Amino acid sequence: MKTAHSSIYYPSRYTHKVDESLVIEVALTKNPYELPAETLYEMAARINKKRSFLFVSKVLGKHIPTRPEIPLIASALLATIYYEGKTGKLANESVQLVEALKDGSKAKTKAAYSVVKDLNYSLGEPVIFIGFAETATALGHGVFESFSDADYIHSTRDLLLNQEVTLYFEEEHSHATDQRCYAPERFLNNTKPICLVDDEITTGKTALNIIASIQRRYPRKEYSVLSILDWRSEEDRHLLKEFEVEHGVTIHTYSLMSGEIQEVGTPSFDKTEVHSEKKSNIKKIINRISLSSLPTYLPHEMHVSVDSLGVENKSPFSALTGRFGIHSDSKEEVEAFCKRAGMYLQSYRKGKKTLCLGTGEFMHLPMKIALYMGNEILYHSTSRSPIYPINREGYPIKNRFSFKSPDDPQVMNFTYNVTEQDYDEVFLFFERPIDDDRLQPMLEQFSEIPVIHIVDFT
Repeated sequence: MKTAHSSIYYPSRYTHKVDESLVIEVALTKNPYELPAETLYEMAARINKKRSFLFVSKVLGKHIPTRPEIPLIASALLATIYYEGKTGKLANESVQLVEALKDGSKAKTKAAYSVVKDLNYSLGEPVIFIGFAETATALGHGVFESFSDADYIHSTRDLLLNQEVTLYFEEEHSHATDQRCYAPERFLNNTKPICLVDDEITTGKTALNIIASIQRRYPRKEYSVLSILDWRSEEDRHLLKEFEVEHGVTIHTYSLMSGEIQEVGTPSFDKTEVHSEKKSNIKKIINRISLSSLPTYLPHEMHVSVDSLGVENKSPFSALTGRFGIHSDSKEEVEAFCKRAGMYLQSYRKGKKTLCLGTGEFMHLPMKIALYMGNEILYHSTSRSPIYPINREGYPIKNRFSFKSPDDPQVMNFTYNVTEQDYDEVFLFFERPIDDDRLQPMLEQFSEIPVIHIVDFT
């Protein structure tokens, strides 16, 4: 294994008190951009038998709300460390990106995003980026958009009928472990280096699982693993070295922050999942908006998915998400569509403080559209990950909505930290149209917000 970036060694220790009987000790070993830990994450308790805590990312746009520029800046900084490590060159852009993440002000994040839009790194060879569902689909896409000659694929938990699974692997530490890739073989049947993108590496087993899956069908010599956080132990790193020898590959690793973690104690609260049963007769403004009405063409992929109940959905998917593979030449098309869509949706705004909410794996396009919808916009996404809410100062997850997924009623979805923001409207983004009956449980959770906009892309 080669950790190729010439990192600054920045040892530091953090003690995170999750609750009265659970403490997480973090010992940083590398912090190349000298980012304070609190810039990247906070710690919460997770309802999971495999691991009882969660690093809640502050730069991902997943569990907690943020300005939509922030996740894209974090993606660009991750792309920068990969570029610097691969080429040995220093990227001047990193200074402004780092400063924006540290400062967090509206002025600096806006300025940094203007840098992000112009990034066009070249490695002198093509590269394939693969983002992991569901959390890192937008992160991987943002990294990919920073390069001039690249392909992007994101894995998915969707099950498609009559469509060959190009790759299948299992994700460690997840409630839903099955991961599939449906990109056509031409995206992988080559010897291009592959860069796997995830928000956090805990043991590295997920990355090794997908590399082993790729090697069985599309062998190559070089891989990279790119993450915001890397918490692998010495034992985990040794296993990766053994894997390299066994499979005849070289694996580079890059992260914005790395170190080791130690769990001390166990959570004292009741970890039984309690799902909300909020019921209401929703009498409010509900707009249904289909972006297919835009004069800008949005390409689609015609596939039939099937959920856990065996119900088929024949609505098309967007062809610009990476689920079926995209190339760098799509970047301008994505940007143009998102700008046009954002300006269009801005005309529907009725409130002064607005939440734009992506759903599940569908994060990147809603995030970029939110950039163009005006001021006072916050963005994040629904999640499958059940985090324990505690309304306590210093704890990142104050409250939780829980509801059956509109895409699959057998799957619980969660949205966090909505009620304390005092939103006066919300835009709910769906890749495909949603049936009214399946949408109702989610709408009931958001019933206290005066205006609800339901946006689909087909």
